[in-house]
Amino acid sequence: MTINHRAEAEKHLSQGAFTQSPEKAHPIDPVATYFHLRMAQVHATLAAGQSGSADTAAYRHTIQTLRFALIRHVAEGLALSHGDEAHEHAKGLARYLDSVGLNVDNEVDTYVKEQTGMEPAEAQKPPSVRRAEWEAQPCPF
Repeated sequence: MTINHRAEAEKHLSQGAFTQSPEKAHPIDPVATYFHLRMAQVHATLAAGQSGSADTAAYRHTIQTLRFALIRHVAEGLALSHGDEAHEHAKGLARYLDSVGLNVDNEVDTYVKEQTGMEPAEAQKPPSVRRAEWEAQPCPF
């Protein structure tokens, strides 16, 4: 069960301010007030950590989503492009990603094989070369 630390901190702050002692001479109990203020501080610190971890999780999800989009773009550009220019753009993007330390070659090969059924080595060839090889094959009929 998750705890809303911000709400707990606010609750302890309000309890610390209104805690009464059994003695009429001292309307506010300093020990209870001190306890509630400490608990409020603990929950406020934990609440700050919750938002930070939520932000980190959101950033991680965004990065993974963008990485997959790049992988898909490169893979489809290599395997499904009809012109050599589009194929070359996909290869250029893959080379650029390699140069900045974001190697996606294995993921691209896996995506190409799973989504198109094409061998990764075949997808690396420009469309004009693949078309020429296909036309050079004898007709099976």
